[in-house]
Amino acid sequence: MFSAIDSHVDLLYDLLRHHPETPFEKTQNAWISLPKLAAGRVRVIVSALYCMDAFNGPATSADNLRQLLSYAEHNIREPATITTAAELETCYRGTGAPGALLLLENADALLEFSPEELKRRGVRMVGLTHVGKNRLGDGNAVPHPEGLTKTGRDLVAELDRLGFAIDTAHLSEPCFRDITEMFSGRLISTHTGFRTHCDTPRNLSDEQVRTILARGGMIGVAAFPGMLSPDGQADITLLCRQIDWFVQKFGPAGIGLGTDFGGYDTVCKGFEDHSRLPALAELLADAGYPDSSIRDILGDNWFRFFLELLKD
Repeated sequence: MFSAIDSHVDLLYDLLRHHPETPFEKTQNAWISLPKLAAGRVRVIVSALYCMDAFNGPATSADNLRQLLSYAEHNIREPATITTAAELETCYRGTGAPGALLLLENADALLEFSPEELKRRGVRMVGLTHVGKNRLGDGNAVPHPEGLTKTGRDLVAELDRLGFAIDTAHLSEPCFRDITEMFSGRLISTHTGFRTHCDTPRNLSDEQVRTILARGGMIGVAAFPGMLSPDGQADITLLCRQIDWFVQKFGPAGIGLGTDFGGYDTVCKGFEDHSRLPALAELLADAGYPDSSIRDILGDNWFRFFLELLKD
Protein backbone atom coordinates (compact mmCIF):
# COMPACT_ATOMS: atom_id res chain seq x y z
CA MET A 1 0.00 0.00 0.00
CA PHE A 2 1.31 3.46 -0.88
CA SER A 3 0.44 7.08 -0.16
CA ALA A 4 1.03 9.56 -2.97
CA ILE A 5 2.26 13.14 -3.27
CA ASP A 6 1.79 15.17 -6.45
CA SER A 7 4.34 18.00 -6.56
CA HIS A 8 2.49 20.12 -9.12
CA VAL A 9 -1.27 20.43 -9.52
CA ASP A 10 -2.85 23.39 -11.33
CA LEU A 11 -5.97 23.14 -9.18
CA LEU A 12 -6.57 26.88 -9.01
CA TYR A 13 -6.07 27.35 -12.75
CA ASP A 14 -8.44 24.49 -13.54
CA LEU A 15 -11.11 25.85 -11.19
CA LEU A 16 -10.88 29.35 -12.63
CA ARG A 17 -11.12 28.06 -16.19
CA HIS A 18 -13.87 25.48 -15.78
CA HIS A 19 -15.65 25.84 -12.41
CA PRO A 20 -15.15 29.45 -11.28
CA GLU A 21 -18.31 29.62 -9.17
CA THR A 22 -18.01 26.19 -7.55
CA PRO A 23 -16.06 25.49 -4.34
CA PHE A 24 -13.53 22.75 -4.92
CA GLU A 25 -15.19 20.37 -2.45
CA LYS A 26 -18.27 20.30 -4.69
CA THR A 27 -16.55 19.70 -8.04
CA GLN A 28 -17.11 15.94 -8.03
CA ASN A 29 -16.71 15.47 -11.79
CA ALA A 30 -13.83 17.88 -12.34
CA TRP A 31 -10.43 16.82 -13.65
CA ILE A 32 -9.09 17.26 -10.12
CA SER A 33 -11.48 16.30 -7.33
CA LEU A 34 -11.47 14.94 -3.80
CA PRO A 35 -12.90 11.56 -4.94
CA LYS A 36 -10.15 11.20 -7.55
CA LEU A 37 -7.47 12.15 -5.03
CA ALA A 38 -8.87 9.52 -2.67
CA ALA A 39 -8.98 6.88 -5.42
CA GLY A 40 -5.31 7.57 -6.18
CA ARG A 41 -4.37 7.59 -2.48
CA VAL A 42 -3.05 11.14 -2.89
CA ARG A 43 -2.45 12.56 0.57
CA VAL A 44 -0.60 15.77 -0.37
CA ILE A 45 -0.59 17.99 -3.42
CA VAL A 46 1.45 21.04 -4.30
CA SER A 47 -1.13 23.55 -5.46
CA ALA A 48 0.24 26.16 -7.87
CA LEU A 49 -0.56 29.85 -7.69
CA TYR A 50 -0.01 30.35 -11.43
CA CYS A 51 0.45 34.01 -12.34
CA MET A 52 0.08 34.39 -16.10
CA ASP A 53 2.75 36.30 -17.99
CA ALA A 54 0.02 38.65 -19.24
CA PHE A 55 -0.14 40.18 -15.74
CA ASN A 56 3.60 40.83 -15.40
CA GLY A 57 4.58 44.38 -14.49
CA PRO A 58 4.31 46.84 -11.60
CA ALA A 59 0.73 47.86 -12.34
CA THR A 60 -0.86 44.41 -12.40
CA SER A 61 1.22 41.53 -11.05
CA ALA A 62 0.80 42.05 -7.30
CA ASP A 63 -2.95 42.62 -7.65
CA ASN A 64 -3.23 39.44 -9.71
CA LEU A 65 -1.44 37.47 -6.98
CA ARG A 66 -3.72 38.93 -4.30
CA GLN A 67 -6.77 37.93 -6.34
CA LEU A 68 -5.47 34.35 -6.68
CA LEU A 69 -4.79 34.10 -2.96
CA SER A 70 -8.23 35.46 -2.14
CA TYR A 71 -9.97 33.11 -4.59
CA ALA A 72 -8.09 30.11 -3.20
CA GLU A 73 -8.92 31.10 0.37
CA HIS A 74 -12.65 31.26 -0.39
CA ASN A 75 -13.01 28.37 -2.83
CA ILE A 76 -10.49 25.75 -1.69
CA ARG A 77 -11.20 24.89 1.94
CA GLU A 78 -10.06 21.30 1.45
CA PRO A 79 -7.31 20.26 0.98
CA ALA A 80 -6.22 22.63 3.73
CA THR A 81 -2.91 24.45 3.41
CA ILE A 82 0.02 22.72 5.08
CA THR A 83 2.36 25.12 6.87
CA THR A 84 4.27 22.95 9.37
CA ALA A 85 6.11 19.64 9.42
CA ALA A 86 3.58 18.30 11.91
CA GLU A 87 0.69 19.13 9.57
CA LEU A 88 2.53 17.43 6.70
CA GLU A 89 3.02 14.28 8.80
CA THR A 90 -0.65 14.24 9.79
CA CYS A 91 -1.84 14.60 6.20
CA TYR A 92 0.57 12.11 4.70
CA ARG A 93 0.52 9.44 7.40
CA GLY A 94 -3.03 9.94 8.62
CA THR A 95 -6.42 8.86 7.38
CA GLY A 96 -8.17 12.23 7.41
CA ALA A 97 -8.41 14.88 4.72
CA PRO A 98 -5.48 15.47 2.33
CA GLY A 99 -3.44 18.66 2.50
CA ALA A 100 -1.81 21.11 0.12
CA LEU A 101 1.53 22.84 0.01
CA LEU A 102 1.61 26.08 -1.97
CA LEU A 103 3.87 27.10 -4.85
CA LEU A 104 4.11 30.49 -6.55
CA GLU A 105 4.60 29.99 -10.30
CA ASN A 106 5.99 33.21 -11.83
CA ALA A 107 7.35 35.53 -9.14
CA ASP A 108 7.15 38.86 -10.97
CA ALA A 109 4.63 39.98 -8.33
CA LEU A 110 7.23 39.68 -5.56
CA LEU A 111 8.74 42.98 -6.62
CA GLU A 112 5.67 44.64 -5.08
CA PHE A 113 4.26 41.83 -2.89
CA SER A 114 6.41 41.06 0.14
CA PRO A 115 8.13 37.63 0.09
CA GLU A 116 7.79 37.60 3.88
CA GLU A 117 4.02 38.03 3.53
CA LEU A 118 3.98 35.25 0.95
CA LYS A 119 5.70 32.95 3.43
CA ARG A 120 3.20 33.91 6.14
CA ARG A 121 0.44 32.89 3.70
CA GLY A 122 1.90 29.39 3.56
CA VAL A 123 3.97 29.49 0.36
CA ARG A 124 7.39 27.84 0.67
CA MET A 125 8.31 27.29 -3.01
CA VAL A 126 8.77 29.84 -5.78
CA GLY A 127 9.29 29.52 -9.52
CA LEU A 128 10.82 32.77 -10.76
CA THR A 129 9.28 32.73 -14.24
CA HIS A 130 6.67 31.05 -16.31
CA VAL A 131 7.46 30.48 -19.99
CA GLY A 132 8.02 34.13 -20.94
CA LYS A 133 10.16 37.06 -19.89
CA ASN A 134 9.49 38.99 -16.69
CA ARG A 135 11.36 41.54 -14.58
CA LEU A 136 13.42 38.80 -12.93
CA GLY A 137 14.65 36.84 -15.94
CA ASP A 138 13.68 34.65 -18.89
CA GLY A 139 11.48 31.58 -19.01
CA ASN A 140 12.22 28.57 -21.16
CA ALA A 141 10.13 29.67 -24.14
CA VAL A 142 12.09 32.90 -24.69
CA PRO A 143 13.84 32.52 -28.10
CA HIS A 144 17.22 34.00 -27.13
CA PRO A 145 17.26 33.87 -23.34
CA GLU A 146 19.54 35.73 -20.99
CA GLY A 147 20.24 35.25 -17.31
CA LEU A 148 18.72 36.82 -14.22
CA THR A 149 18.32 40.58 -14.12
CA LYS A 150 19.83 42.62 -11.30
CA THR A 151 16.34 42.76 -9.77
CA GLY A 152 16.04 38.99 -10.15
CA ARG A 153 19.34 38.43 -8.36
CA ASP A 154 18.25 40.65 -5.49
CA LEU A 155 15.00 38.71 -5.12
CA VAL A 156 16.82 35.36 -5.21
CA ALA A 157 19.05 36.54 -2.37
CA GLU A 158 15.94 37.44 -0.35
CA LEU A 159 14.28 34.09 -1.08
CA ASP A 160 17.50 32.40 0.02
CA ARG A 161 17.50 34.34 3.28
CA LEU A 162 13.87 33.40 3.98
CA GLY A 163 14.37 29.68 3.34
CA PHE A 164 12.30 29.22 0.19
CA ALA A 165 12.93 26.40 -2.26
CA ILE A 166 13.24 27.53 -5.89
CA ASP A 167 11.35 25.62 -8.56
CA THR A 168 13.43 25.61 -11.75
CA ALA A 169 10.71 24.05 -13.94
CA HIS A 170 10.20 27.06 -16.22
CA LEU A 171 13.62 28.71 -16.10
CA SER A 172 15.73 29.31 -19.18
CA GLU A 173 19.15 27.67 -19.12
CA PRO A 174 21.01 30.96 -18.45
CA CYS A 175 18.71 31.68 -15.49
CA PHE A 176 19.12 28.10 -14.27
CA ARG A 177 22.91 28.55 -14.29
CA ASP A 178 22.66 31.85 -12.44
CA ILE A 179 20.49 30.28 -9.77
CA THR A 180 22.88 27.41 -9.19
CA GLU A 181 25.78 29.84 -8.76
CA MET A 182 24.19 32.24 -6.27
CA PHE A 183 21.40 30.37 -4.45
CA SER A 184 22.40 28.21 -1.49
CA GLY A 185 18.95 26.76 -0.75
CA ARG A 186 16.97 23.85 -2.15
CA LEU A 187 16.47 23.45 -5.90
CA ILE A 188 13.59 21.45 -7.35
CA SER A 189 11.75 20.96 -10.61
CA THR A 190 8.15 20.25 -9.69
CA HIS A 191 6.85 19.24 -13.14
CA THR A 192 9.08 18.34 -16.02
CA GLY A 193 10.18 15.85 -18.63
CA PHE A 194 13.64 14.86 -19.85
CA ARG A 195 15.41 16.03 -23.00
CA THR A 196 16.79 12.56 -23.59
CA HIS A 197 13.21 11.52 -24.44
CA CYS A 198 11.70 14.80 -25.65
CA ASP A 199 14.25 17.41 -26.70
CA THR A 200 12.64 20.73 -25.80
CA PRO A 201 13.91 23.64 -23.68
CA ARG A 202 10.96 22.98 -21.36
CA ASN A 203 12.55 19.70 -20.26
CA LEU A 204 15.63 19.05 -18.14
CA SER A 205 18.98 18.07 -19.60
CA ASP A 206 20.95 15.31 -17.90
CA GLU A 207 23.34 17.97 -16.60
CA GLN A 208 20.49 19.91 -15.01
CA VAL A 209 19.15 16.73 -13.41
CA ARG A 210 22.57 16.03 -11.90
CA THR A 211 22.81 19.60 -10.60
CA ILE A 212 19.43 19.43 -8.85
CA LEU A 213 20.16 16.03 -7.33
CA ALA A 214 23.63 17.10 -6.17
CA ARG A 215 21.94 19.90 -4.23
CA GLY A 216 19.62 17.44 -2.47
CA GLY A 217 16.71 18.47 -4.66
CA MET A 218 13.79 16.61 -6.17
CA ILE A 219 12.29 16.21 -9.63
CA GLY A 220 8.62 15.62 -10.37
CA VAL A 221 7.77 13.87 -13.65
CA ALA A 222 4.84 15.49 -15.45
CA ALA A 223 2.01 13.62 -17.19
CA PHE A 224 1.75 16.21 -19.98
CA PRO A 225 2.19 14.35 -23.30
CA GLY A 226 4.01 17.35 -24.78
CA MET A 227 6.81 16.85 -22.26
CA LEU A 228 6.92 13.05 -22.57
CA SER A 229 7.02 12.61 -26.35
CA PRO A 230 8.13 14.68 -29.37
CA ASP A 231 4.85 13.95 -31.16
CA GLY A 232 2.71 14.93 -28.16
CA GLN A 233 1.30 11.41 -27.81
CA ALA A 234 1.91 9.53 -24.57
CA ASP A 235 0.43 6.82 -22.41
CA ILE A 236 0.96 5.39 -18.95
CA THR A 237 3.47 2.83 -20.25
CA LEU A 238 5.68 5.60 -21.65
CA LEU A 239 5.46 7.48 -18.36
CA CYS A 240 6.51 4.34 -16.48
CA ARG A 241 9.43 3.74 -18.86
CA GLN A 242 10.74 7.25 -18.33
CA ILE A 243 10.54 6.90 -14.56
CA ASP A 244 12.46 3.64 -14.89
CA TRP A 245 15.05 5.31 -17.15
CA PHE A 246 15.59 7.99 -14.51
CA VAL A 247 15.99 5.45 -11.70
CA GLN A 248 18.46 3.36 -13.70
CA LYS A 249 20.54 6.41 -14.64
CA PHE A 250 20.36 8.63 -11.55
CA GLY A 251 19.08 6.42 -8.75
CA PRO A 252 15.73 6.22 -6.97
CA ALA A 253 16.10 8.97 -4.35
CA GLY A 254 15.36 12.14 -6.32
CA ILE A 255 12.34 11.18 -8.41
CA GLY A 256 8.62 11.66 -7.79
CA LEU A 257 5.45 12.73 -9.54
CA GLY A 258 4.49 16.25 -10.56
CA THR A 259 1.60 15.57 -12.89
CA ASP A 260 0.69 19.16 -13.83
CA PHE A 261 -2.94 18.00 -13.90
CA GLY A 262 -5.19 20.98 -14.57
CA GLY A 263 -2.51 22.84 -16.51
CA TYR A 264 -3.00 21.54 -20.04
CA ASP A 265 -5.69 20.25 -22.38
CA THR A 266 -4.47 16.86 -23.60
CA VAL A 267 -4.26 13.59 -21.66
CA CYS A 268 -1.74 10.83 -21.09
CA LYS A 269 -3.69 7.73 -22.09
CA GLY A 270 -4.25 5.42 -19.16
CA PHE A 271 -3.06 8.11 -16.75
CA GLU A 272 -5.77 10.71 -17.22
CA ASP A 273 -6.19 11.77 -13.59
CA HIS A 274 -5.19 10.93 -10.02
CA SER A 275 -7.45 7.89 -9.87
CA ARG A 276 -5.01 6.10 -12.21
CA LEU A 277 -2.12 6.11 -9.73
CA PRO A 278 -2.75 2.49 -8.65
CA ALA A 279 -2.34 1.47 -12.31
CA LEU A 280 1.06 3.19 -12.39
CA ALA A 281 2.03 1.42 -9.18
CA GLU A 282 1.05 -1.88 -10.78
CA LEU A 283 3.22 -1.18 -13.84
CA LEU A 284 6.20 -0.39 -11.62
CA ALA A 285 5.62 -3.63 -9.74
CA ASP A 286 5.46 -5.55 -13.03
CA ALA A 287 8.80 -3.93 -13.97
CA GLY A 288 10.36 -5.47 -10.87
CA TYR A 289 10.19 -2.59 -8.42
CA PRO A 290 9.75 -3.67 -4.80
CA ASP A 291 7.01 -2.12 -2.68
CA SER A 292 9.52 0.12 -0.86
CA SER A 293 10.74 1.67 -4.13
CA ILE A 294 7.19 2.19 -5.39
CA ARG A 295 6.34 3.99 -2.15
CA ASP A 296 9.43 6.17 -2.57
CA ILE A 297 8.63 7.14 -6.16
CA LEU A 298 4.93 7.81 -5.61
CA GLY A 299 5.23 9.72 -2.36
CA ASP A 300 7.94 9.05 0.20
CA ASN A 301 10.74 10.85 -1.68
CA TRP A 302 8.73 14.08 -1.84
CA PHE A 303 7.54 13.57 1.75
CA ARG A 304 11.10 13.49 3.07
CA PHE A 305 12.05 16.55 1.03
CA PHE A 306 9.04 18.60 2.16
CA LEU A 307 9.51 17.52 5.76
CA GLU A 308 13.01 19.01 5.80
CA LEU A 309 11.85 22.14 3.97
CA LEU A 310 9.13 22.79 6.55
CA LYS A 311 11.41 22.01 9.48
CA ASP A 312 13.75 24.77 8.30
